[in-house]
Amino acid sequence: MRIAYIDGRRLRRGLEAGARRLVESAGLLDRINVFPVADGDTGANMAATIRALSNGLAVSASPSIGGTARLAADAALSGARGNSGAILAQFFQGLAEDLAEEARVGTRRFARAVRSASASARAALSSPKEGTIITVLHDWAEAVHRVAQRSDDFIEMLKAGLEAARASLERTTELLPELKKAGVVDAGALGFVRLIEGVANFIHQGRIRELSEQAGGDFADAGISLDEDLPLDGSDPRYRYCIEALIAGKDMDMAALREALTQFGDSIVVAGSERFIKAHLHSDSPSKAFAAMERYGQVEQPKVDDMLLQTRRAAAGRKPCAVIADSAGDIPDELKLALGIETVPVQVIIENRSYLDGLGLSADEFTAYLKTKPARYPTTSQPTAAAFQRKYDLALGHADEAVYIGISEALSGTLEAGRRSAYGSKDASRLRVFDSRQLSVSAGLVAKKAAEAAAAGANAEGVLKAAEEAAGRVKLLVAAPTLDGLMRSGRLKGVKGLAARAFGLRPILTVGKDGKAASAGMYLGPRNGIAKLLELVAKDIPEGSAMEAIIAHVDAHEDAASLARGLTERYSFATPPAITTLGPALAVHGGLGAVALAYFLPEAGS
Repeated sequence: MRIAYIDGRRLRRGLEAGARRLVESAGLLDRINVFPVADGDTGANMAATIRALSNGLAVSASPSIGGTARLAADAALSGARGNSGAILAQFFQGLAEDLAEEARVGTRRFARAVRSASASARAALSSPKEGTIITVLHDWAEAVHRVAQRSDDFIEMLKAGLEAARASLERTTELLPELKKAGVVDAGALGFVRLIEGVANFIHQGRIRELSEQAGGDFADAGISLDEDLPLDGSDPRYRYCIEALIAGKDMDMAALREALTQFGDSIVVAGSERFIKAHLHSDSPSKAFAAMERYGQVEQPKVDDMLLQTRRAAAGRKPCAVIADSAGDIPDELKLALGIETVPVQVIIENRSYLDGLGLSADEFTAYLKTKPARYPTTSQPTAAAFQRKYDLALGHADEAVYIGISEALSGTLEAGRRSAYGSKDASRLRVFDSRQLSVSAGLVAKKAAEAAAAGANAEGVLKAAEEAAGRVKLLVAAPTLDGLMRSGRLKGVKGLAARAFGLRPILTVGKDGKAASAGMYLGPRNGIAKLLELVAKDIPEGSAMEAIIAHVDAHEDAASLARGLTERYSFATPPAITTLGPALAVHGGLGAVALAYFLPEAGS
C-alpha cells in the first residue's frame, strides 16, 4: 500500500486520530512533568489544546489541506494551554501559513511545510531549550524532510519520521539535568510523539482505530511505569504564576511583544499572527504582564495558574479528594498553599474592562482605584465556564474526586455557574458542588475545613460532611465605616441610607442562615467598628474559650491588626487569626476601611 498525497480530509482525520492518542496519554504526561516546572499539568494543557483543535475541525471542514490547516491552527491558538500547548499551536500556525494555497500535497511539499512550521515554533520562544518538545519537533521535521527527498510515499516518510522522533525523545533525558535526575523523558516532547503516532497510524491504516490498548502497551517510552510515583523533590518554581492570554488586534508586532514580556519572567511563548496572538509566560507579576499585553491589542481569555500550589500538590501525591473554591472566598494565601486549595477567579469589571480577581488586578490596584472615587463603581461577574473547567482539571489531576465550595447562591450567580460547568464536564461523575451559604472569609473558613478533611484522606462524601458542619457554625461580621459602597451598590437605599448618614450610624453586616445579607447591628461613628465587632463576638463566645478566625480588610491594616490583638487577648487560638485583603466581591459593598471577621460559633453543648 502506498499513499501519494494528503488533502484536507486526510489531514483532518489524521489529526483526529492524533488528538485521541495524545488525550489518552494526558495522565502519564502530567505524572512525568518535571520541566520547566514540576507542576503536573503538561498532559492537561496539551489535551486541552488538542481538544480545541479537534473541536474546531468538527464544526467546520475544508476539502483543501491549506484550509484544514488554517482551521486547525486557529482552533489550537484559541484553546492553547501551557508552554507545550502554545508551542504546538504555533507549529500549526506555521503549517497553515506555508500550506495556505494548497489543495493537496505530496511528500516533498508536506516535508517543506513541516520544516517551516518547526522553525516557526522555535521562533515563538524567547529562549528555546534543547531537550524539550522543540528538539523533538525539529528532529522529526528534519527526518521527514530527508526521507521525502527520495520517497513519494507518506507511509514510508511518516514511519521514518516517527522513528526519529522516538529516538530524539529518548535523548531528552540526557539533555536536561532535571529529566535525568527524575529518570523520565520530557512530557511535552512525549505528547508530541503521541500526536504523530496517531497521525501515522491513521495514514497507514486508513481509519481511526481504538488506541487505548496500544496506549497502555508502550509507556516504557516515558521511563516510568503506571504504578510508580514520580520522584519529585517538591522544590519551589522560580516564578509563581503561569500566565496566558489571547490577544486580538491589528498589525501586532509579535517580536516586540515577546521582548516586552522578558522583563517579567521566563518560559515566554508568543504564538499566532498579526491579528491573533497567544502569549504565555511564567512570572510573579500577572497584572503587569497583562498590562503589557494590552498595549498591543485587546486581551481575551486571560488565565493564571498558581505553579507554586501545583508543585506542592504534585509533590504531596494523589489524594481521594481535592477542594476548589472561588476567589470571593478570600482565603489567605498561606492556607491555600498549605491545604492545596485551587481557587477560581471571579471577574472584576472596571470601566467595561474585565480583570481576574487578585491576579489580573491586585488588591492594592483595586484599592487604589476605589480611592479615586470613580463615577462608575466597579462590579463583579462570575468566572467563565473555561475558568471553572481549568480548575476542575487541575484538581482532578491529583485527586480521584473534587468538591467545589462556592459562595452563597442567594447572593451570587457564581455557584450556579460552577454547578453548570461541573454538570457539563467530561468528569461530571467525579465533581461535587457545595453551597457554603456564606461570603468572603466565612466561605473561606468553610473551604478550609473541607480542605483539612481532604488532606486527612477523606473522600468526597467526607469532605461534604465537613463542609456542612462548618457552614452550620461559621459566622461573618463586617464593619463598614463608610456608607458610600453600600449606597452605591444598593445595599443601603434611599431614606434609610440618608438617615444612617445623618445620625452617624454605621452597619455591621452578616449573612443569615438562608445565605442572604442581613444586619447584625449598628455602631456610632466610623472609628468604633472594631469595638463593636469585639462586643458582638463576646455575645457568641465566652471569654477564654478556644477560637478560630480569619480577618480581612480593605486598606485598613491598623484596624485589622487591632482586631486581631483584641481577639488574642480575650480568646485562645491554636494559631493567630490570619489577616488577608477583602476581595472585590464584598469590598465594593463594604467600601474603603471595611473590616470583615469570620469565626466559628461554639459547638452545641460545649
